Amino acid sequence: MRKHSYISRIMLIWLTVLPSLAVSASLRIVENNKPLSCIIVTQDASKQVRTAAKTLQEYIQKASQAKIPLIDNDTIPADDNRIHIWVGPSKQAATLKPVLRKMDDDGLIISFPSEKNIVIVGPTDWGTEFGVYEFLERYLGIRWLFPGPAGEYVPSSATIDVPMYTVRQEPVLSLRILGGIEGTKENLLWTRRNRMNYRKVRYGHNLRNIFPPEQYTQTHPEFFPIHDGKRYLPKNHKVLGNWQPCFTAPGLVDEAVKNICAYFAKHPDATSYSLGVNDGWANSSGHCQCDSCRLQDSGKKNSLGRRDLSDRYFAWANAVVEKVLEKYPDKWFGCLAYNEIADPPSKIKIHPRIVPFLCYSRMKWVDSDIRLKRQNIIELWHQKASIIGWYDYIYGTPYLLPRVYFHIMADYYKYAAKHGVKHIVSEAYPNWGEGPKLYVALKLQWNPELNVDQLLHEWYEAAVGRQAAPYLAAYYRLWEKFWTERIPAGEWFTRDKEKMQYLYFGWPIYLDQVRVEDLEESRNLLEIASENVQTKEEKKRIQYLLKAFEYYEASAFSYLGLKKGKRQEGKNIEYYQMLNKRRYDLVESFDTDPVLKHPLRFDSKRFSEYFAW
Repeated sequence: MRKHSYISRIMLIWLTVLPSLAVSASLRIVENNKPLSCIIVTQDASKQVRTAAKTLQEYIQKASQAKIPLIDNDTIPADDNRIHIWVGPSKQAATLKPVLRKMDDDGLIISFPSEKNIVIVGPTDWGTEFGVYEFLERYLGIRWLFPGPAGEYVPSSATIDVPMYTVRQEPVLSLRILGGIEGTKENLLWTRRNRMNYRKVRYGHNLRNIFPPEQYTQTHPEFFPIHDGKRYLPKNHKVLGNWQPCFTAPGLVDEAVKNICAYFAKHPDATSYSLGVNDGWANSSGHCQCDSCRLQDSGKKNSLGRRDLSDRYFAWANAVVEKVLEKYPDKWFGCLAYNEIADPPSKIKIHPRIVPFLCYSRMKWVDSDIRLKRQNIIELWHQKASIIGWYDYIYGTPYLLPRVYFHIMADYYKYAAKHGVKHIVSEAYPNWGEGPKLYVALKLQWNPELNVDQLLHEWYEAAVGRQAAPYLAAYYRLWEKFWTERIPAGEWFTRDKEKMQYLYFGWPIYLDQVRVEDLEESRNLLEIASENVQTKEEKKRIQYLLKAFEYYEASAFSYLGLKKGKRQEGKNIEYYQMLNKRRYDLVESFDTDPVLKHPLRFDSKRFSEYFAW
């Protein structure tokens, strides 16, 4: 059933993405830098739709120097001979309403109701906005490669023709979130233009907020767990991890229901609520050890080698959700399949309104044994849950090298879509020295059937031009091979590999496997690319990548020279100390750059113990 649904959606997408061979007519909206069209929004259009229409106008002008009029009125004279581009709901889009009602909220349609009209519309304002970006990418060749003006690729188009075939798209993965990317307005704008989804399916660590210790340790101490025979009472809700409520405590379900209903009363537009467990570290997440809780457990260890506590948690979650839905029947509830609840419950099924997000670093699927085991667990989750999501860890910072694995990523997104996964959330924390990594991630989350090599080729040529692109491609191939062929044999990957949900980004011993020739070849490739760029925009982009590489280079060389004592011939310790200082200076200078800024700095208190040498 899941495979049939997936194949149907893919066929629908591609039948409407590719032009029909029977249709060759097109509408010319710009000719020789002169506008032949106008953009129309209705008088009652939302702010989001108006902004999308202005974006359409802005980028057509950037590409063609033609400023197409933007009309805030759907009353057009009958003798107006211009091509009319309707953005958002309108009388021209009225016949599409039955189709739009059946589409994903982020879906989009570009249609041609007549030889004078083009319609860009979605089921929601988000769908309409994404429709504008599809229009600009498809017909003008525009790409948003990375955040900020330098990341815009806008090819010159003196004349713009729009082929008259209907485009209808829906995302294969409904929720597409890159965590840690929100730090700058440039990042946020980039995510929108690459169709990152902002719908809220709440899923994060949240039990400490449902039962804030400041209140409940005083009024209901029995809500808190037994640890080693004693009641554990956390100081306040800022204690992020290592405790969970006693899920069998009398009154815990009703108190959660009361608090969640109060939230929905205060936030009537909220569509979901998180039941996510609190975070946990080391070998325990602080679950209760009382006899009543233990009676609900399977008595086994889960796939991470931890006590399997999924039955106790989901019995509580099911009871809470059933009662909340009596008052708010249309709400959803996300949670994290994490640590002690990493595997599905063995005794019960999960309420169909609960969406578990399976937490795992799928880069680990480079190991075929791990991949097979995790895929088997995903199938078990499907037997217990109506909908599942994935929670991934694709960190860019604080890594000290470009951590790219494009083809593994493409494989697991395709697997996700074919096996009923509906949502993808990733902890990304970007380092834009990784080039096309997050661009490719969002493109594949929208449609996993896209060809990853074609996406990469497109990005390289748009970024640095046709002559320089092969050298940039070789640079990223070098580092993809490093992470997918060499790293899996090293201690960083193999230590506790069956037990770790994610590859620990705060432990930099992956640098043990760097070779001097990796760094020398990388610099050589980037410098040759720099010599072959043609335009000022291409030059600026390669300079960004060179600056990011300088940080990688200083980090890796100083690690090898100071931490491991592997020094190049003719290089003394002062040389490596200079490089060590250079990486600190670089990451500090990045803080003022909207592109190079590191959201997770290696020298922060969280990591400094491990990253200092």
